[in-house]
Amino acid sequence: MDIKDFDQLGFPDSDENNDDFGATRELDSIHDAEQQENFSGGIAPRERFTELNSADDPGSTRMMDSLTVPDEPEEAYASTNPVRKRKKRKKKKHYTNHTRTMGHIFLGVVLSSVAICVGIFLAWKVIVALMDYTGMAKQNHEAQVVIDSNMNIDDIAETLHDNGIIEMPWLFKTYINFADKAEGFLDGEYTVNSGMSYSNIITLLQTQRSYTNTVTIMIPEGYNAHQIGELLEENLVCRAEDFEKYYRTKLDRYDFEEQIEVTDERFYALEGYLFPDTYNFYVIDDLPDKPDMDTTEYAKQAAEKMYSNFESKITKDMYARAKELGMSFDQVITLASIIQKEGTNEDNMANISSVFHNRLGNMYEYPHLQSDTTEYYIQDCIMPKIPANSSGLYENIINAYDTYTCEGLPAGPICSPGLEAINAALYPAETDYYYFLSSSDGVFYFASTIEKHEQNIIDAALREEE
Repeated sequence: MDIKDFDQLGFPDSDENNDDFGATRELDSIHDAEQQENFSGGIAPRERFTELNSADDPGSTRMMDSLTVPDEPEEAYASTNPVRKRKKRKKKKHYTNHTRTMGHIFLGVVLSSVAICVGIFLAWKVIVALMDYTGMAKQNHEAQVVIDSNMNIDDIAETLHDNGIIEMPWLFKTYINFADKAEGFLDGEYTVNSGMSYSNIITLLQTQRSYTNTVTIMIPEGYNAHQIGELLEENLVCRAEDFEKYYRTKLDRYDFEEQIEVTDERFYALEGYLFPDTYNFYVIDDLPDKPDMDTTEYAKQAAEKMYSNFESKITKDMYARAKELGMSFDQVITLASIIQKEGTNEDNMANISSVFHNRLGNMYEYPHLQSDTTEYYIQDCIMPKIPANSSGLYENIINAYDTYTCEGLPAGPICSPGLEAINAALYPAETDYYYFLSSSDGVFYFASTIEKHEQNIIDAALREEE
């Protein structure tokens, strides 16, 4: 290839090359100046070198890389490097103040305890207020209070409180004002019971005339509830019909009621618990002139006197003894009522009790108590209350009281027994008797066998010897 050919290839001539070389040196000097300027302030970043050097000249890049001073501190590098590395933020350490935390916990416990105590106290107050307002579940207490025309509602409330009838005089006064019953209290002496509701107390003090004459009535042992009601009406204490309301069903005001199991066969729920004793009652002088007068409140007072007396006579030992015998106390009273009607004194009652206990303990051979007294109760108390032509509807009740039909004890007591009969039911004599009878002159005969019993019937002149 000749020179012309080279010329045709486009190579510049020497002059042109010289000019290019000078330009190159000029560029190098500029590059060195920039490099010097960069080094005077620190190490330039790689991007800067890459910008100043051709990508086609890796040798220059390597030369510029070699200019990096590796031993120079990072701080110096960062101060001159326009692209700064983001420093990691140091996480702040959280310190727990245990003293403050324990204080908060203690304060929370204290506040919670206070809130609970306040809640319990308020709940208790509400319960007491409801009991006082309704008269329910309160300890039974009766008192005589005197109301006169000079007393206002504050005086009346305090009088009732002082006599143990109400617990919260302020609530009683609030009720009077709310019900607009501040006027109309009548002068007189009243028998008031703690089991009465506010409404009943106010009704008694505002609508019932105060009777001052009294009568002393002796309730005989062995009287049933119907007989007691008739006795009260005869003595102008109350109407027998009003009195019946307070022994027909449970009142749920006395401890002894917890022992009573009321079934469909039981005729009167509280028969047997109108304790026989001597009582003083107010006389309703104008009752003969007002035969339809509502004597409910007076009947209630009379009944509550007898129930309260019963509860005061029954001791914890009696309840414990009944449990020892495997009997409820209602069963004891039921048995005692039969003993009361059959016996006449403490000795023969104990033997009569032994006969019934022996039969109850040997139900397989002696399933029936066979006491005529229960038949009398059916005829005198149950049958008169049965509507005409409806005896079939009451057949289950009749059979439940007939000790010749029912097994064991009847459905409930048949009269009000006294303490002698109750104690006889709790502590029977130890005998092997299964039969007894009494002659017309009051002599009792007991037997262990049916043969002996048949002979006793002849000996008592109740049947002639064949």
